[in-house]
Formats: sequence, C-alpha cells, structure tokens
Amino acid sequence: MRITGIGPANTRKLIGAFGNAAAVFRSSIPALIQTGISKESAVAIKNFHDDAAVNAELHQLKKKGIRPLFISDGDYPGKLRDLTEIPPLLFYKGNADLNAHKIVAIVGTRNPSEYGREVTRQLVRQMARPGLLIISGLALGIDAAAHRAALENLLPTIGILGHGLGHLYPPENVPLAKEMLSNGGLLTSYAYGDKPAAHQFPDRNKLIAALCDALVVVETGKKGGSMLSVSEARKYNRPIFAVPGRIMDTRSAGCNWLIRHDMATMLTSGEQISADLNWSWPQGGSGIQTALPLPSTATHTTAPEDKLLRLLKQNDSLGIDEISAESGISPSSLALLLLNLELTGLIRALPGKRYKFNAPVTHA
Repeated sequence: MRITGIGPANTRKLIGAFGNAAAVFRSSIPALIQTGISKESAVAIKNFHDDAAVNAELHQLKKKGIRPLFISDGDYPGKLRDLTEIPPLLFYKGNADLNAHKIVAIVGTRNPSEYGREVTRQLVRQMARPGLLIISGLALGIDAAAHRAALENLLPTIGILGHGLGHLYPPENVPLAKEMLSNGGLLTSYAYGDKPAAHQFPDRNKLIAALCDALVVVETGKKGGSMLSVSEARKYNRPIFAVPGRIMDTRSAGCNWLIRHDMATMLTSGEQISADLNWSWPQGGSGIQTALPLPSTATHTTAPEDKLLRLLKQNDSLGIDEISAESGISPSSLALLLLNLELTGLIRALPGKRYKFNAPVTHA
C-alpha cells in the first residue's frame, strides 16, 4: 500500500466500514479512527495527494493488459476476502476465472526426478474436467510440469508470482508463462516494477495455499517452499495430498514425512482427489481413471515389467539408456516401470542410474 501504516488488515477494516476506497478518502479523521486504525494512519490517509503517480501506474497497467483487483471488486478471489494477511490488492493478467469452483494447486521440488515429472503429468491428465483450474508457482521443476500438463489437457492454469509482472522469473519459463496467458494467466500481489527477491516468495506460497481448494505435493525435501505452502494450507484448512516416493530419495523425503505424520493424504490418482473431496462434475465429465503406478508391496508385474526383468536377468547390470535401447521403451516410461520393480524388491538401483536384477536369496 502507498500509505504508511495501512496494511492488509487495516485496509479490510476501512473497506468494511466505508464500502470502497473513494468513501475512505472522503471520510473525516474521527470517522477513520473509529474503524480501529491509529490517528497517525488516519492523518496519513487525509494527507495523501499523490494522485498523479497513481494515475500513471494505472495507465501503465492498462497498457500492459494487467488488471488491478481490489478487495471490493467482483473478480477479486472470494476465498481471500476474509484472510487478513492476504493483500487486498492483486495484479492479474490472463483470462481464467479466479473464482473457479475447483482449484488444485500442485507444488514440488525445482529438481524433480523423471518419476516426479511423469506423476505430475498423469495426475493432471486424470483430473482434467471442465471447470478445473490448476495453479502453481511458475518455478522450475514440478511447478512448470504442472502448468505444462494443464495446457496439454486444455485446462486453464495460473502462475502465482513472488514479484511484479514486469519481471518474469525464472527466465527459462518465460515462453511457458506467455503461453499460459492464452489459457490461464499470471497473478501477483506485487507492483509491476517489483523485482524477484528471496524474501518475497513466501508471500507467493501463502497466496497459492489460500487460493486453492486442495494442495498436491509432488517430490519435496523436508524444507523449502513446498513445505511452506503446506504449512499455510494447514492454517487455511485446505486438504493436502502428497505423492509417495522412494524412502532413500531425498526429493521424496518431505512427501513421505507428511504422509507418515498424517499431515497429508497419500495420493495415488487424480480421481482420488475428486472422490475424497466429493466433487461432482458436469454431465459427461466423469469417467473411470486408473491409479498411478506408485509404490506398492505387490509382486504382480505387468508385461513391460516382465520384459525388463528378463533383460536384467541376462545382464550383470544395465544403464537406463541401455535398457531403453534394448527394450524399446522410452526413458520417460522406463522411470516408472523401474521404480515399481525396485519398490517390490525385484531389481536394485546402482550408482550412475544403473540397475540389476535382485536375485532372491535361497536357504539351504
């Protein structure tokens, strides 16, 4: 806010009392103080006369196709109106409905495994229904995979930013961000010229958690931005789902920890979210969806897995590229197949992305 002492909480008090910003500025100092703000803040409001700067900023936003959304505007996200720590002024560029009835946030590590990327793609594909909005933080890794998967499945997707819309970050995702503007958009609480800064990204994570109806975590360590989003989602009573992973993979340590401590529901398919939240869909929008090939203790194997087992039995060990070449299975599909076989104890992962058949131990 441009006036010292008038943060999100005080702005909500003033708008609640007077209805809109124009009425606030027309009010007397005693009337302003009666809302609960300090005398200094009330005087600062009455002494504010920087209209030229405000009008110049509004002109710039209009020129760039950016909509300022104030708390009293109809398009301001309804879920955020009563949350005093969420800024009452947001900046939005895009065409998706910020008040969509079903909003799923997907977050995770910036350095995912192929398993994490593929799970993200499958989750979004399985969830795809008319009326669903996917949001994330436009970061590298899982965030970008979620946005991309949404676009591929014709779902609107919004990137929540920790900086102004005049600076898209990271630069690697600029093409993705521009593509999202045609089916989704970009949303931030920061002014147009505000540059990316580390201390601002927790605000981004808070906004993600507040805006969603459910938070999905795919691969994260025990610390980092994704766990901050989880903390905020718990505060807002948002349902949290976590995708399980290998117990030795630090990228899944956070997800496994959340599941173990009952802080998140283990997620095994996109359909599970709809079922757990009792979501209904428009006529023709339902269907049977298969579960994700996630960790299991079952020993039953599929035909592709049998093919991989035969191949590994014939060799001491093979790298993932060698396995792909010999089996004719793409590396992206291999990652999930090999993970399933490893989790059931049929094969063993070696350093350097190599794998070998885990021969059963025989006893005399």
